[in-house]
Amino acid sequence: MKEPRAPSAPPTPRLPAWSGLAGRFVVGLVLVISGSMKAAAPPEEFSIVIEGYQLLRSQDLILMLATFMPWAEVVLGFALIFGYLTRAAAASAGALLLVFIGALLSAKARGLYLPNCGCFGAGFHPTPLMAIGIDAVLVGFALLAYRSGTLILSLDNWCGEGYTKR
Repeated sequence: MKEPRAPSAPPTPRLPAWSGLAGRFVVGLVLVISGSMKAAAPPEEFSIVIEGYQLLRSQDLILMLATFMPWAEVVLGFALIFGYLTRAAAASAGALLLVFIGALLSAKARGLYLPNCGCFGAGFHPTPLMAIGIDAVLVGFALLAYRSGTLILSLDNWCGEGYTKR
């Protein structure tokens, strides 16, 4: 006599494959644009913005961050757009965006006036609350890229180094 089968868990909804591609492109494009706009200006301009958050005291560290962060954004953005090391790039981009949200929330909680959040260099200056909202949406897109970003038009998939397909 056969034993009755235990009820299985309800199936988890699958994301459409294009959602990962959309997540990659949205986050990647925003990172490339924002990083390029900051990298095109002298790092001293961005260091003034970083200094306004009052999170770091060392001028050398602030200048180093202002020099290399824009390029890290550009590299992460292109990795996402092309789908190279997609999951690592999406996780790194999501973590970076969460750090940005944390810095903005910290400045807001301490009552600091930020005339420029530093998001897009000299180009676009959203209010801190707008920047938090934009970054939160981008974290959601980074999650989509992490979950299913290797399925369509990714170098990871094309090179045979894609992660398990879902």
